[in-house]
Amino acid sequence: MRTTTLALITAAALASTASAADFSKPAPTAGLDSTKRAELLVARQSWPAAAAAYREAIAASPKDAALRNRLGICYQRMGDARAARAAYRKALELDKGYAEAQNNLGTLDHSRGKYKQAIAAYSKAIQLRPQDAVFHKNLGSAWLARGDVERALEAWSEAIRLDPETFESDALKVPGTGVSLARQYYLYAKLLAARGELEKAFEYLQKAHAAGFAEFGKLEADRDFATLVSDPRYAALK
Repeated sequence: MRTTTLALITAAALASTASAADFSKPAPTAGLDSTKRAELLVARQSWPAAAAAYREAIAASPKDAALRNRLGICYQRMGDARAARAAYRKALELDKGYAEAQNNLGTLDHSRGKYKQAIAAYSKAIQLRPQDAVFHKNLGSAWLARGDVERALEAWSEAIRLDPETFESDALKVPGTGVSLARQYYLYAKLLAARGELEKAFEYLQKAHAAGFAEFGKLEADRDFATLVSDPRYAALK
């Protein structure tokens, strides 16, 4: 199994055999092999211990690119960007087609405000696996941070086409993107309104307003919002 993508500065989505109960009542790790032990430690968000377990697993399987990628995520969650980058690069050295590791490199640059480099990394990940909605979502966020709204919406539109549920989590609610949360929610509402998904568009417009969006004149002049503006709920929102 070679999955594990770090969606844009969100929780590390490591594959784990632990059930939901394991988060509230951690299972014992004694007697488990190092990989399973690492996965359980990840479920507990015990990042240093998980990293140690992955290093042990890597010592036994030094050519396993997935283990390197998972180790990188642990380091990234620990705030050690240098070690995370080294682990992701090693994963790519072992497997040049490892799209998740390429995406995860992008998240490192993205979180540090290096949006040009992040865009390059996300684009490479998309070349390796164009059907992954997360990669397109991350690319859109990086374009938005650089001020290119058109390209951001283009990438987000492709993310939604690939996976209509791709924005249903709190993945938009991320630090370090260089754009206010209110603006992100507003632009996502615009995208949904243009697609005719008015209920979701109104939901995200409410979120934008709650986060501080108040440019209603701009919104009312935007043809994408024409139908939504005529909805009685819009008047109540203002």
